[in-house]
Amino acid sequence: DAAYGLVARAVRVSADKLSYRFLLRPEAHFNDGSPLGADDVAFSLNVLKTKGHPSYRLLLSDMESAAAEGPGVVHVRLVPTRSRDAHLIVAGMPIFSAKWWEGRDFESSTLEAPLGSGPYRVGRFEQGRFIEFERVRDHWAEKLPINLGLNNFDRVRYEYARDRTLAFEDFKAGRITFNEDYTSRI
Repeated sequence: DAAYGLVARAVRVSADKLSYRFLLRPEAHFNDGSPLGADDVAFSLNVLKTKGHPSYRLLLSDMESAAAEGPGVVHVRLVPTRSRDAHLIVAGMPIFSAKWWEGRDFESSTLEAPLGSGPYRVGRFEQGRFIEFERVRDHWAEKLPINLGLNNFDRVRYEYARDRTLAFEDFKAGRITFNEDYTSRI
């Protein structure tokens, strides 16, 4: 398999394939303009491994440690009995702002949207009804080859329905433009 680095511009792998040093892009930053650094990556991997949803904890069980080695290098160490794809799993984890999470409880639920670094940020939402994502103008990674031609919508809205039948009826009536269903008769 392969992965295209967005935040990481390169990775150095040890001979035993247990140690990975991710070299970060200096232009990477969060949507508030603050830099996205190695401390943020190490914080994210460690908090997901210790306090994240059980699925993240399981996925990161093959990661022994994650630490910042300066502002632009993250050192990730894997356990010797790791899965074959452990390094790709680590590389695909979300990155949080360590500074934004200071004084906040990662394990508590909140309606405050966390700071991100992606091409969209949380806009308007109504809990249990809808959420809108607004495109970030001049996103730091928009010119990377992997992103060319993507993220073209100014706003993406997800509507939630308590019942699949109602969601399908909304789709048929044209009130929503996409509906994913897993029932063969529909």
